[in-house]
Amino acid sequence: MTELRRHLYLILSTLIVVALLSLLIGGVQLMLLGLCCLSFLWLIGYWYHLIKLVRWLERPKLRNVPHGIGIWNNIFNTLMLQAKSRKKRKQKLGVALLRFNRIAETIPEGVLILGLDGRIQWLNHVAAIHLNLNAERDSNGILAELIKSTDFKKFLNKRTPASVDMKLTLDKSDSGLPRILNIIRTPFDEQATLIITQDITAAEQLNATRTAFVANVSHELRTPLTVINGFLETLTDMPELPQEQRQSFIALMSKEGARMRNLLADLLTLSRLESQTDISMRKQPVNLTALAEQVVHAARILSADKHTFVCELATDIWVNGIQQDLYNAFSNLLFNAVRYTPPQGTIAVRLRSEQYQHDFWRAIFQVSDTGAGIAAEHIPHLTERFYRVDSGRSRQSGGTGLGLAIVKHALAEHNGKLQIESVVGSGSTFCAILPQMKSDKGLDSCGTLA
Repeated sequence: MTELRRHLYLILSTLIVVALLSLLIGGVQLMLLGLCCLSFLWLIGYWYHLIKLVRWLERPKLRNVPHGIGIWNNIFNTLMLQAKSRKKRKQKLGVALLRFNRIAETIPEGVLILGLDGRIQWLNHVAAIHLNLNAERDSNGILAELIKSTDFKKFLNKRTPASVDMKLTLDKSDSGLPRILNIIRTPFDEQATLIITQDITAAEQLNATRTAFVANVSHELRTPLTVINGFLETLTDMPELPQEQRQSFIALMSKEGARMRNLLADLLTLSRLESQTDISMRKQPVNLTALAEQVVHAARILSADKHTFVCELATDIWVNGIQQDLYNAFSNLLFNAVRYTPPQGTIAVRLRSEQYQHDFWRAIFQVSDTGAGIAAEHIPHLTERFYRVDSGRSRQSGGTGLGLAIVKHALAEHNGKLQIESVVGSGSTFCAILPQMKSDKGLDSCGTLA
């Protein structure tokens, strides 16, 4: 207000001085002419400064704040101070927003903000991983259309002022294993809804594992324990049994004991594969060619010359992984072929390298047999715990029902997968597919054993 008063006083003083001088020199006509000229000059000055102001407002840069005369200089200085203040506030808001984004990216839960139309307004990278989304591609997409689930769509469309939650199971994009999510939907403001995703796979697996362990293990151990207890009671009640029959009982008890030992060993292996999380530090280069040769050698010993082996192993194939887990996977595939292929049958073992993307190669360990084959309806369930196509035959062959479950989890921890093809009456083919470290196409034949 002080500057404004000073400016008004200056204008009035100038008008009075010009009017008096003009009146004294030339009379009323000269006074009016002088006042008109003075007003015209002031009008030009105001238009000049007004144009400078409009041009600056079109592109308000702090370094381009114009300069003026009189009250305009005060106006431009005030604009410069306001621009500096806005710049500081903008910088503070930018720092606060960056800090908020960092916090949002470090929390273990996924967070999404949906508009009234169901479109994604914002999400953190954890939510993108949980829901198999691409943060850039799927931003502004309709979430109900990106997640193909009828129950999830109903969950999003449910209108309620309170928070609601649901469990949703999706396959992981990298390994194909199921991921169980607890999804919470809560009102955010009048124009948006907040979605929180929590990965509860480990907790659900633990609960399921406990239940399945008690049920399956008690079932699997009941038969051998019954056999062993029966024989022990017989030996106790009939101490005069012939030595030959006594030895037969002991041999059967030993066989059932070995079966329980194998079952417990496979359970421990599977439990370890399911429970481990960060395995990147344990991975190291593994020569799959040498590993496959070891597995083939062990399979031949198990076969005891009852089968014909056709073996074609590409040389110098390497992957980044854990050797013991890969050996468990490959040996389970090949030992199953030995157990379920009739005598004089043929087992083919192949290891090859294949290019599946530009500059990306994968290793394929393939086991084919001429066994009885597997019906199509059983194939999707073969990697489930204790699943057997023929329970009696599996137990007779010494299988625990956990082999392919171990294969599935061992390959999954290496970002690999298992493919199964089978024709009833012709045989089966199992392929373990793994990312390869490098590609070499040499072939090493390991011979044929009749």
